[in-house]
Amino acid sequence: MSIRLEDRWYRPRPSGDCARSSRYGQQPRFRAHFTNLTGQRRSKAFHSRRDAERWLVKTEVAHLLKGDA
Repeated sequence: MSIRLEDRWYRPRPSGDCARSSRYGQQPRFRAHFTNLTGQRRSKAFHSRRDAERWLVKTEVAHLLKGDA
């Protein structure tokens, strides 16, 4: 199972800091990705990081309860 949260406004640089991406200022800012053990992928875009993290937790728990993990 794989979960990932992507900030689409900033990209990390090799020097360790972040630079604005070409999508800076465009909504929605965050994209949450979830892949279960069977390879089924889900992703959803959110305006706030909190909402994205909440969706990831709900999705992960639902898959654990169904026995997909």
